[in-house]
Amino acid sequence: MYKLFSFLILFPLFAPAQKAFVQRHIQVSAGTSFNGTGDISGFAFNAEYGQYFKKKFSWNAGMGGTVHDKVEPVFYTNQSGELIDASVRATIAGFQVTGFVSYSIIRDKKHDFLLGIGPVVRYQSSSYWDFLGVFPPAGTGLPFTVISFINITPQRTFAIGGTGQIGYYYTINRKISLGIAGRLHLDSNGDILRNALLSLGRRF
Repeated sequence: MYKLFSFLILFPLFAPAQKAFVQRHIQVSAGTSFNGTGDISGFAFNAEYGQYFKKKFSWNAGMGGTVHDKVEPVFYTNQSGELIDASVRATIAGFQVTGFVSYSIIRDKKHDFLLGIGPVVRYQSSSYWDFLGVFPPAGTGLPFTVISFINITPQRTFAIGGTGQIGYYYTINRKISLGIAGRLHLDSNGDILRNALLSLGRRF
């Protein structure tokens, strides 16, 4: 009886039928990212672990980050006739932890097309200005351009929010996966991030 009971418990873990679909995966991804209305571009990167708990439902957790930058071009000619680059440069960088519950619309041994949604926790540091004024020499009478900043939002923020994704993954030899995904991020800091990612993963 004990042997039979043990067999019934362990069989689902090792039976070949359960290996028709790969159940777990790890993957890294990277790609382009756009902040706000899309005028601040950059890149995103992630590392994730995931697992199916039903044939078409899965969860995954990961961590990653984004780096965006923007330049407000400012040039003027000084009294010596030299062209001066006084452009204003800003960077927005963040680190986040995400979780997803996903539903696979199409899933077989090689193809996985899914939709997912989940929470996100994000830390961010930004040198981007809230208001920027540029006053050229012609308007001030000074031999240089005057630049004025007004900052309202804090430099460092901690936010919670939600993220959604749509993705397609192709598995090679039931082990290596290649994928493409689009993600949308919204959080309590008012940030909107849109990512287009390519991924490389290992399924097991």
